[in-house]
This record gives sequence, structure tokens and C-alpha cells, in this order.
Amino acid sequence: MKLTIKENSKVKVKIEIEQAWEEFSSYYEKAFLSLSKEMEIPGFRKGQAPRNLVESSLNPQKVLIEAASLSVDDLWPRAIVDLAKQKMEVVSQPQIELLKLAKDNEFVFSAEVEILPEIILPDYKAIAKKVEKKEVKVEAKEVDETILNLQRSRAVLADKPEPAQNEDFVEISFASPEIEEGKERKDAFILGKGHYPKEFEDSLVGMSAGQEKDVDFTSDKDKTKILKVKVKMTAVKKFELPEATDDWAKSLGNFENFPALKANIQEGIKGEKEHAEKERQKEEFLAALSKEVEAELPQVLVERETHQMMHTAKEQITANLNVTFEEYLKQINKTEADMEKEVEEAAKRRVKNFLIIREITKKEAVEADAKEIEDRINEMLSYYPDLKAAQKEADIERLSAYAEDEIKQEKMFKMLGL
Repeated sequence: MKLTIKENSKVKVKIEIEQAWEEFSSYYEKAFLSLSKEMEIPGFRKGQAPRNLVESSLNPQKVLIEAASLSVDDLWPRAIVDLAKQKMEVVSQPQIELLKLAKDNEFVFSAEVEILPEIILPDYKAIAKKVEKKEVKVEAKEVDETILNLQRSRAVLADKPEPAQNEDFVEISFASPEIEEGKERKDAFILGKGHYPKEFEDSLVGMSAGQEKDVDFTSDKDKTKILKVKVKMTAVKKFELPEATDDWAKSLGNFENFPALKANIQEGIKGEKEHAEKERQKEEFLAALSKEVEAELPQVLVERETHQMMHTAKEQITANLNVTFEEYLKQINKTEADMEKEVEEAAKRRVKNFLIIREITKKEAVEADAKEIEDRINEMLSYYPDLKAAQKEADIERLSAYAEDEIKQEKMFKMLGL
């Protein structure tokens, strides 16, 4: 195999590969035998006709094209290795063009691919040292708020004879000619938490169980439109919180008393804040470093990342907002193309950061050993309910590559003091 680089840019390379007939002929023979098995010639069983009859009946060009496909499948991985030796790492599928294909002649084809660009790093260690390190503090009110949320999560609802106020749990039925053709709807929610537009929820404050009321409020979707809604307050309930005692703390887990629960909560909040601060430092470092790195990005990586980010966004919107992606786009008055354009900019930043991190780990010879990778994969799989089923279904090769990158990144940031 002879490989010649014909065109080369920062993120693309076009090569020409030549294979002598002496080597290509073996692929021609494989192609001939494969196609001959499917030949049906009168007087002979399928695939059993004499070679001379098959040769006279089989289109030679068809054999050559099949042979070319077999040859390319074998030669391309070798070409990738050759390019890697010349510091060109292929990241896309090749665009193949057959240039010369004839019996008893050399086989020649070209392949165009995207490659990773060369990343020239500034003094990244100096940049890392300039990253601001903020002290992590836990305020008493944060601990109190967490305890209150725990109490609320275990609160008991009790009927409230007084009028509804914000923070109460209310049950309503309502209907409007402008909403689902006047069909009555029922709902239950915590008042004042933004379940419905503020103007509508404010109108419910002061209503007692059994009371009915006509409410006018401005539509969120069309600020010029006034919606008229007939509302009935079906029930008003209040949250009765459990008392924060030693016994209550013990009921939540392995806590000796309430102070032990409080200390555990404080440590938990501190850990979360420390993690968030570390992530902020990494982002600050990468943002500063990225400004000093000029790099053309392979389009295939940008497209791949954009596609993945859009897929994730659609799943999160559906799960968290309880609306379809199409309904969400209508609410924010954007098209999918608008959103994809915005996501693409974020994808470009991610790809550039990936290339920067990759270059630093190479320069610093950061490695992840087999045991570290295996332990990380097992940690990832442990989150699945059925570990054995997860191990069978998981793409271990892909997980291994992800785990290796993750470990290298962690080691790199630790080395930089981030």
C-alpha cells in the first residue's frame, strides 16, 4: 500500500492510496467467489456452475466494485495508523472516491477526512495560578432551610378553616371559555410557588374552602388577552410540620440526636459547595485558557456535540417541564433551528475545551491505569438497579473510553491545583 497526502489543512486531510494489482487480485478473487455463489445458471445448481461459465455471465465491473469495497475495508484502518504516525488523528468517516479501478492494474482511491487540529498551548500553569480560589462557607440559615425542607417533606396535610394564604396546599376546580372550550379542570398545588401565573394565584389568596369566584387575569402567552375564569376553592389545607427533636432525627437515619443530624446536613452542604467551587474554578481556567488558544474545530465534532446536547435538552424539557418539546418551543417563541443555533455555540466551546484538556494531558503524560478504569466503570454501573443486566447491556468499550478521559481530566486539574 502506498499512501500519499494530496491536500492538507488544519482540520482536514485528503490522501490517495494505491494498491498494486498483485495485492488487489486477492480481493478480486474473494469478490468473484462471493458473487458467483449467488449466480443462477440454467442446468446447474446455484453457485455450482463451472468458473468459465460464471466468468462469461458475471459483469466484470460488478466484481471490481465489490473487490474495491473489500480492499478499502482492509486498507483504511492501516491508513489511519499511518496518519497517526504523522500526527494526524482521524475523527470522521472517510469520503471515498475511486480513482482507478481496472483488472490487471493498480487500484487507486482517495479518502478525505477530518482530523484533530494542532493545539498550541500558552503557559497554562501560570493561568491556573491566577484562578480565584473562593472560601467556602456554610451559613446557619442554609442548614435551617434544609431542615425545614426535610420537615416539609414529612409534613401532614390538615384541613384549614381559615382563608387560603401563600404556602397553603389548595385544591381547585376551574373553567374558562378560552381554555379547552370551557371544560372544567381540577388541580392541587402549593399556593404562591408559581404553579400558575402570579396574577391568577394572587387572586386565590383569601378564598375559603367552598367559595367560588370569577377571576380575570392576563394571558402569559398573549399579554393583550384577558382570560376570564370561574374558580371554586374545593379545599384549603395547611402543612403540619413534625417537631425537630432527637426522636425525629433518629427516624431519618443513623443519627444519635438532632445535633448529629444538623452536623451531617452542614457537612453535606459544605461538600456540595466545595464541589461547585471546584467546578467554577475549572470553568474560569478553561475560559481564560480558551481566549489564548486559536483553534479551528472539526465540524464533525461540533455536529456530534450539538446533536447530543439537543437530545439531552429535549429529554430534560419533557421530563422536568411536563410539556412536549414542540410545546416548549411555542412557549419561548423559537424554532428548533433557533435553539440548535444557540446550542451549537455551546457545543463549540465544549469541543474546544475538550481539545485543550486533551493536549494538556498529553503534554503532562497523564495516564489512567486499567484498575482505575475498571473501578470507575463499576462505579458508573452501580447506579443501575440490576448490575448484572447493566453489565450485559452496556457498551463497555465506550464506557471505558469515557472513564479513561474522566480520570485523566481529574488528575490534570488536581495537578494544576484546581
